[in-house]
Amino acid sequence: PLEPGDPAEANMPAMRNRPFESAASELVDESAHPIEQLEVLEQKASELTAQGDADAVIECRIKQLCLQRVLAYLHDFPLQPLIRAQSALAEAYALGGYFNQARDHLTQAREVCSGGIYDDAQCRRLQADLLAAEGAVNLTEGRLEAAEKILTEAASVGREARGELDERAARVHMLLGKVAQQRGNYDKAVDHLQEAWQVHEAIDGKEGEPTLRVRLRVAEAEHAAARIDEAIRTQQAVVDVLKGNEKLSGMLVDSASQLARWLEAEGQDEDALQALETAEQVVKENLGPEDPKVVDVKRDVALLHLKLGNHDTALQYLNDVHYLERRLHGSQSANVARTLKALGTVHIVRRNFEEAEQSLLQALRIFETDHPPNAAIIKDIHAKLASIASAG
Repeated sequence: PLEPGDPAEANMPAMRNRPFESAASELVDESAHPIEQLEVLEQKASELTAQGDADAVIECRIKQLCLQRVLAYLHDFPLQPLIRAQSALAEAYALGGYFNQARDHLTQAREVCSGGIYDDAQCRRLQADLLAAEGAVNLTEGRLEAAEKILTEAASVGREARGELDERAARVHMLLGKVAQQRGNYDKAVDHLQEAWQVHEAIDGKEGEPTLRVRLRVAEAEHAAARIDEAIRTQQAVVDVLKGNEKLSGMLVDSASQLARWLEAEGQDEDALQALETAEQVVKENLGPEDPKVVDVKRDVALLHLKLGNHDTALQYLNDVHYLERRLHGSQSANVARTLKALGTVHIVRRNFEEAEQSLLQALRIFETDHPPNAAIIKDIHAKLASIASAG
């Protein structure tokens, strides 16, 4: 008990009137309604998953599970969201490599489902969700055969319980596509990813972000399956749609750059340059002049111009890249050294031997102090310097 006059006693009313502060308060405003907190946490979990921060995702999922327990056991909310929160936490643990914890939470989710859900239709839907979560855990663990078997069952149960046009069905097809890719069955991966794409197109529309992201996955699978022309057509179709969507400018830059790489690999250099110019225009309009993506695109444009024999244009781009990389990475970085080497090559072609030698010597000094040194690049620079000496 507190003694009269104890300083802590004066603070008690204020402490009672403010929310309890915990580590989870950094994730969400704990004074907000639990449902509002859940919405914020779901958004954060999606963002953190995209960033690959598995431990932070786990923290979000733990907090979500606690809130769902409060809603279910103190406020008589339905149990279904609680069960799904538990399975989502299981997947998060698997993503972080904590497979024992993942399986424990899947077991707990099944126990809650079998002991508290009595409606057959609800049971079937939850069974499909739990199978999908179990399949995802097996996939993350590398147990591909088990994952495929469980996810195939999840797809079948989900189809019976919800029909074909359901986001959860699309997710299961995405997971099956990933399993197929990891097993080297790329044609099968294409089939599953196309199923997911069709679902999202029906739900989110042809130009919806989820639809476009899945369609890009289809293109990647087609390319891996050596269906190159199909992959290029699919990728080009996405790029064409993205050109009219300013909100997805980052996706457009990445998609156009990937399209350019595929086209260049097929010897379609002019088309590749056109795709890169699309990316360049987008970064110029939407990103700052020193954004890393600007540098990457400009470098790719420069190298393609060099390949096409447009040496003056290549030189102009490489000078821009050199300036930006010095500001971004420092004058002694490997990125700067590679650009200096490219500049030296362009100067040789243009027979500006003094500038070529200067650029190559600067690049050589950086590469020689790099650890470990790149012997092949150093050898190539010495060969270029020797060619300059013989030409002089």
